[in-house]
Amino acid sequence: MTAPLGDTRTHLARNHAVIGPDSHVVAPLPGWEETQGVVLIAPAMGSAQGTGANGPNFTQYLATLESTSRSTAAPPGCQRFVYVLEGKASVGGNELDADGYAWLPPDQTHEITGQAGSRLWVHEQRYAATEVAATPKPCFGHASGVRAEPFLGDPAARLAKLLPQEAAFDLEVNRFTFDPGAALPMVESHVNEHGLLMLEGTGVYRLGSGPETHWQTVATGDAIWMGAFCPQWFCCFGTGPATYLYSKNVNRPAL
Repeated sequence: MTAPLGDTRTHLARNHAVIGPDSHVVAPLPGWEETQGVVLIAPAMGSAQGTGANGPNFTQYLATLESTSRSTAAPPGCQRFVYVLEGKASVGGNELDADGYAWLPPDQTHEITGQAGSRLWVHEQRYAATEVAATPKPCFGHASGVRAEPFLGDPAARLAKLLPQEAAFDLEVNRFTFDPGAALPMVESHVNEHGLLMLEGTGVYRLGSGPETHWQTVATGDAIWMGAFCPQWFCCFGTGPATYLYSKNVNRPAL
């Protein structure tokens, strides 16, 4: 899905953003060796608007690897989630192929390498420790091994939660698949913020409210940021299902 010359599908608002592949600018990734990438979502989105609005509390980016690519750690205090979009990668000594993933705790040195041409989706955010549980150990998995459950009883909308549902985790990363015509049952508004990447299919996202309401067609490769309490709704359309990957902050007080 491309935009006419001089136009773009990318949209930036006070509490949400849509980043289309038509506006990607590829550049070396700081903290990675011999790796090119695209930052999709970052806290700088707030200051970029010039309104004093708060930006995201996390960063998400795409990393395209060479045979010489290497990364050894996330920024200090930050957890890192890695999802293999294409090719193969070695993360913390675990070999992952497409749809494989890894969660790595903060301040843990690790190595990420991979085949030339492999593409990763990476989420990084500060980990909020809790007295309820100790910081989790590294977690590895594959999307094919996670059961997708009907969302609120709808078998046409299926949600797979990739990380353990434990109080120690302050992050969820989920895969959501919709059959053609399936939709969220309501316009949601909640304290959790999201970072989202469309993996396949097409649909329409409603974002914001009132004069700020934005209706956006979305397709494979689109990224979306939804801030806290941003009204949001999705419907799949087209001849095939739509699947997206998204993050969600959980298990910590709202104060």
